[in-house]
Amino acid sequence: MNLPYPESAQERDRWILSRRAGIPRDPSLNPFQASHWLRETEPDAAGKATSILTVFLTNRECPWRCLMCDLWRHTLEATVPAGAITAQVDQALLADGAIHAAPAEWLKLYNAGSFFDPGAIPVADWDAIADRARRFSRLVVECHPTLVGERILQFRDLVGSATRLEVALGLETSHPGVLERLNKRITTDGFARAATFLKRHGMDLRVFILVKPPFLDEAEALHWACRSTEFAFDCGADVVSLIPTRSGNGALEVLAASGDFSPPRPETLEAALRHGLSLGRGRVLADTWDLGRLCAGRADAREFQTRLEAMNLAQGLGN
Repeated sequence: MNLPYPESAQERDRWILSRRAGIPRDPSLNPFQASHWLRETEPDAAGKATSILTVFLTNRECPWRCLMCDLWRHTLEATVPAGAITAQVDQALLADGAIHAAPAEWLKLYNAGSFFDPGAIPVADWDAIADRARRFSRLVVECHPTLVGERILQFRDLVGSATRLEVALGLETSHPGVLERLNKRITTDGFARAATFLKRHGMDLRVFILVKPPFLDEAEALHWACRSTEFAFDCGADVVSLIPTRSGNGALEVLAASGDFSPPRPETLEAALRHGLSLGRGRVLADTWDLGRLCAGRADAREFQTRLEAMNLAQGLGN
């Protein structure tokens, strides 16, 4: 029996965890091996195409139980040993160097949670990670807004002024009611405080926004993706990343059955991207990872993905 989605945060935690039954974690994860790495291309602030090495670190699961999250499937249940994260970064650097003649300009270290959660990334590894990051002109890490504070300044100083530190925060949506129900345990005011701290201390800000989170219909989804993008720029965002909400974590399948969730239409994602680009306030990117699933059954799926990727790179509206 599927019980209604709870109203209290503690009950939501239990509800979300119970919906994971039958969905396994990745059995191949090794604390001394990155789960994945890849090369990406993204425009910098001047519009130049920039080569990025993105490393998906293997580490402990995030302590928050966000309704839409499926990243826990690619995490461990225990904190990794000291030195493990450094070994993962070294492995990715070595493998990337064996394939690509030219080194990447930027490094992204994404860890399916918060880089500044000591249970995920041991502080003992910070110095070694910073040493590797100094090979790049920019380092991008991700963090829950409530973990933004004075401790980040220590890591920023380890990285040094020659490498720009960029912190990615998940806003998800500026719709106050939906944000509260996502169980992320932040408010727009709290997000704004975290963003202000980063900008005041010389770090750049990337903001993740969900396109069509649960509890919104298609028209509402586009409206709030646009409003959320504007709010992110009001908070000082340098980059906004629009992520279509995807099923696959158990909880969203239950909400889909009750009519409270469905993935966005591809047109909604494109319209949100076009709105963000039209603002001219910073870079806006549509996440095209696994876009084929969003466009399943469409004859123009490849054309659609190519168009979004071109808009991402050119930061223009195209045709």
